[in-house]
Amino acid sequence: MSRLHTFVTPRPDAALMQFLVPVNRWLNLHGVPLLRDLPVLGRLPGFSGVADIREWHVPREHEARLQQALSPRNVSFIGPNHPEFFTDWMIDKELSARYAPQLASWATHTVVNGMGAAMQRFWLRNNLIAQIPGAASQAAKQHSVDWALQGHGVLLHPEGAVGWHADWLAPLFPGIAELALSAHARLQAMGLERMPPVHIVPVVWKLRFLHDETRAIRRELLWTAARLRLDVSPDADLPQQLFQLLSGVLEREATRCDIGLPLRHEQAYFERQLHLQQQLATRLDLLAGAEHASLSQGRRWSRVLRESQDESQRQGMKPLLAAWERLQRLAPAAYSQPLLAQEQVAECIKRVRNDYCKGRLRDTLNAFFPRPAGPRALYMRVVEPIDISRWLLEQPDGSAAALVAQMRISMQQELNSLLDGLHKREPYWTLPNPLISRA
Repeated sequence: MSRLHTFVTPRPDAALMQFLVPVNRWLNLHGVPLLRDLPVLGRLPGFSGVADIREWHVPREHEARLQQALSPRNVSFIGPNHPEFFTDWMIDKELSARYAPQLASWATHTVVNGMGAAMQRFWLRNNLIAQIPGAASQAAKQHSVDWALQGHGVLLHPEGAVGWHADWLAPLFPGIAELALSAHARLQAMGLERMPPVHIVPVVWKLRFLHDETRAIRRELLWTAARLRLDVSPDADLPQQLFQLLSGVLEREATRCDIGLPLRHEQAYFERQLHLQQQLATRLDLLAGAEHASLSQGRRWSRVLRESQDESQRQGMKPLLAAWERLQRLAPAAYSQPLLAQEQVAECIKRVRNDYCKGRLRDTLNAFFPRPAGPRALYMRVVEPIDISRWLLEQPDGSAAALVAQMRISMQQELNSLLDGLHKREPYWTLPNPLISRA
């Protein structure tokens, strides 16, 4: 088995993690006061912070809830939402530094194990656990349960890959629930007179620009359109430019897959997107046949593609599945309201850059270290932890799927409450939504 698919036990280095706390705090999160506000230096990552988060807001009762859940007397699994690449990881590190220095975090195997032996040692010393596909993931899960049982806590993002939709949670993967249920079963098997509580602690955060950044967002949109050679009118307003960018990407996907689309003026954007997704699904079903029919579409197609020995089948499915997965990331449920915020426009551009801008150094840097359009404030909320013992009493079947379904509902409710509060304090929805009406 290759190194990439072999679980390697993290070896946390407390001295290294303590040293990295101020580095992360100033280089990646906050930047350098005064210098970060200068016109030229302020846009350089070393001065403004890669994530450029100037303010950190956590209500006292939510902070106390998180501290209580992360007590060494508890067995805790932390599950935050996952709206941004890199930024979320920096927030994870800050959360660990503030509340749980020995917290272990999950990351994709391509980061932990796929960047060479030296970087693997660095990530393992930072207490990262590699999320590995296939049977090798069992060792990572076992280690996570062991670590949580020691009272240190384990953090993983149950949404999986970044979707770049901050106001809406995608369906959650069951991994965090499986870990919590496994830890509870392990404790029961020990026959302890008094079991420590096992918790899942859902966390949500929202990043909001401190100023009007529509000019900077427009610059990035036009740069992205030029990079992809898509026609976007420089004189149009920002919502219309967003519509032109996303429509151009959609039409390019359809052309590459040899699928016809209704014209822009005939259907709203999401109606055209659904038409393309349905056509892709029909073709993928035909290519995949009845194999693994009990699985959901995306999982079934992925498994068929991974296990197929028929090269023509693989070559036929691969581009179609890649297009279908990219389209799934722009979910209508995330943008169903009549008005959009500037943050939502910005995240749509980031999603396009991440998915379609490839091959140049600037593209690679943006993929790993995406810069926001301007300085932001972080608003964090901690949902009431789910006590596994109590939950199992209320849910006789005790399935991981039911547990993450409940978790997602509670996280979305907390996030909606947070967004409502921000909107009441300062107008939040400001731009017409061009994706739900005809051009």
